[in-house]
Amino acid sequence: MPSQPTLFPMRAERKTILGVPVDALQPEEFLEAIEAGLEDSHTKTILAVNAEKIMFARKDKELFEILNDSDVLIPDGFGPVVGLNFIHGVKLTRTTGIGLMEKLLDLSAEKKFRVFIYGAKPDINKMAVGKIKAEYPALNIVGAQHGYLSEEEMDGLIRHINVSNTDILFVGLGSPLQEKWIHRHKDSLKVKYCMGVGGSLDVFAGNVSLAPAWISNLYLEWAYRLVKQPSRIQRQKVIPLFILKMLKEALASRFSNETD
Repeated sequence: MPSQPTLFPMRAERKTILGVPVDALQPEEFLEAIEAGLEDSHTKTILAVNAEKIMFARKDKELFEILNDSDVLIPDGFGPVVGLNFIHGVKLTRTTGIGLMEKLLDLSAEKKFRVFIYGAKPDINKMAVGKIKAEYPALNIVGAQHGYLSEEEMDGLIRHINVSNTDILFVGLGSPLQEKWIHRHKDSLKVKYCMGVGGSLDVFAGNVSLAPAWISNLYLEWAYRLVKQPSRIQRQKVIPLFILKMLKEALASRFSNETD
């Protein structure tokens, strides 16, 4: 059986959308709970949930179990936010992966937490780390490593992270590779948090731009990213199916509540 969430047992009930778990907290509640967890040396995981990941987790048993076992599952994107509202009546502001990463970088600079940044192409990793250092001059980045390592090099990477006394490890390998990497190695890591940050390093490096606020507010960020990166079409083909299935579950939930 997968372990239960350790951070928020008194704060929030973990919900499901199409059977896939997500934590129903506001952005400031996530940050508060995560900060409290930094007092605990146990290795904890922070993963993002969006519409694509929900659909993939329904078919990928390993990914589903990884999400179910994670300590923190943030509702990143229109899918979980709208799903939580329609299905469970919970109204939330979405917690984006890059938004939470920025807040944790700011917190780490203020409280002197040690950060390690792993992932992306060599040049992207280098540029992202440089931009982060410039934006957070008080931040203690104890190590950085691009994501193009062989399996034989993983033991050395784990040792590097551990001897650096890392508090927060940001992992940007793309999904589902980063989720599976974190799950596979978390028992060997002596960090307080491992956070999957997807393409956030590309954003920090200036290689990818975020959608304008008005597009994000309309939950159309997925369309903006598709226009900017047409290669995402294969991944995003699942979004219409997600919407249909989510609406079906929402209608079934409302009908059930009305007949109870």
